[in-house]
Amino acid sequence: MQIRQLEYFVAVSEHLNFTKAARQFYISQTAVTQQIKALEQELGAELFIRNNRHVELTPAGKTFLEDARAIIKRTQDAMIRARQADTVFTGNLNIGFIKGYEKTNLSDLLADFHIRYPNISLKFTRENVSELYDGILDRTLDAIINLQYSTDDLEDMEYRVIRRYPLLAVMPASHPLSHRASIQRAELKGYPLVDIKKSDNRYGENTTILNAFTSAGFLPNVQYVSDDIETSILAVAAGLGYALLPSYITDALTPREKVIAVPLEGEEKRMTVIAAWHRQNENPALEKFLSDCIFPVIDDA
Repeated sequence: MQIRQLEYFVAVSEHLNFTKAARQFYISQTAVTQQIKALEQELGAELFIRNNRHVELTPAGKTFLEDARAIIKRTQDAMIRARQADTVFTGNLNIGFIKGYEKTNLSDLLADFHIRYPNISLKFTRENVSELYDGILDRTLDAIINLQYSTDDLEDMEYRVIRRYPLLAVMPASHPLSHRASIQRAELKGYPLVDIKKSDNRYGENTTILNAFTSAGFLPNVQYVSDDIETSILAVAAGLGYALLPSYITDALTPREKVIAVPLEGEEKRMTVIAAWHRQNENPALEKFLSDCIFPVIDDA
């Protein structure tokens, strides 16, 4: 009896269809059928009733299904424990990420890394742009996931672009532009802006944002400055103005926030998110984090 045979059996039991089960494993229906027949011969019992219209489990099949699932689960758990036992990497890893990026699949990536390297102690920091870059330079952070506005002050850092995100205007449903499929930044002229507090301009954040407005022919009409993303969305919902936010935040919005996100034309790749680390950082845990967690998800097209 092979684990793969049990997986085929469970798939057919769940789909009650040999073709759909075969598609799940990207193999032919014939291959699944042959493996199920081999399993039945080994057990000495028929597991399915087959006819031209449908497939159903026999009493023996229903009984065996629970055991098959348990065997698969125990095998998977054993494999995980074996990999963990073989993991020789120990140490500490301090990771910082830009506020709002926890709304992406970041938690899944970190959870997978922790399962693979349980002996590496992880510490997380959620900060603004400047604080994250400072953490790399003063070596209090091993790696950061941050917004990139300029490369001028990243001389001591290595970095890779993870993804470029669209920028959207988030506004209340009552806003005159909220019904549009997309808008141009110039159309926001005169409307009150809900901005997010920035620490300083050492890494080009303020300059880059201001240049984007001046290129559109106006300066932003900042009416409210929030301390964080959550507060800015609350201010928008209250009708204090619009906010400009990347899609990794707006994708997580729900009707409960009572705001609408409208794409900005020509700014589909405005917000660049990078992974950065100090070029002299020789932490072995960092090497594993980059190779296993960061590099595989890079999509800088």
